[in-house]
Amino acid sequence: MSNDKIWQEYIEKNFDKFISSLKSDDFISGKKEIINEKDIDFLEPKKTYDCLRKIITQDAIKKLQNRFRAHKHRENRGIKNLQLKSHSLNMLDKFKAQVGADTLEEAIDFLLSPDYREYEHDVDLAKQRLGEGNFDSTELMLDSFTKRLKNYDRERLSLIIELAFNEGWRAAKQTKKRTGNPRQEALNQSDLYNSVVKLIARSVSVD
Repeated sequence: MSNDKIWQEYIEKNFDKFISSLKSDDFISGKKEIINEKDIDFLEPKKTYDCLRKIITQDAIKKLQNRFRAHKHRENRGIKNLQLKSHSLNMLDKFKAQVGADTLEEAIDFLLSPDYREYEHDVDLAKQRLGEGNFDSTELMLDSFTKRLKNYDRERLSLIIELAFNEGWRAAKQTKKRTGNPRQEALNQSDLYNSVVKLIARSVSVD
């Protein structure tokens, strides 16, 4: 596919989204404007940029140039399969929506490609919002937590989980009660659980 054809398909799909992403200071007038597509020549990149230079700043045009350059690189290098677990794909989809990426490939470029360094603030904000959200999988929550621990602490965490499992196993075999909330009552009687709760309470009181 020729470069101009790649450009025409890209800009047709992404022009409105790109213009909507611009802030007031990206416009020469200093305020957001509605751009009539009939006033823009989309046949080739240079003609499009020349038209846009009358309306938006050079920094804004550079953003478009960088995004198209990355898109063209993806088109030319072909497609490879990437295997992701469902919760990881879900997180990447959420990140894609947060930064306004067109595809999952572009979402990865937002994270890694130097062509997207102008979007560092948007990337950081998206990562912060995702970090503040609820984890949709225990595996993802544990993975995020254990990555912050040293190896020694990971080993201790493994032992704690094993102790918790064994304690729960014993409690389940001994529990006969079926009225009320036996699961919550068993949790409240757990030595391991109560130790952690007390530790958290002490930490909060110190803070």
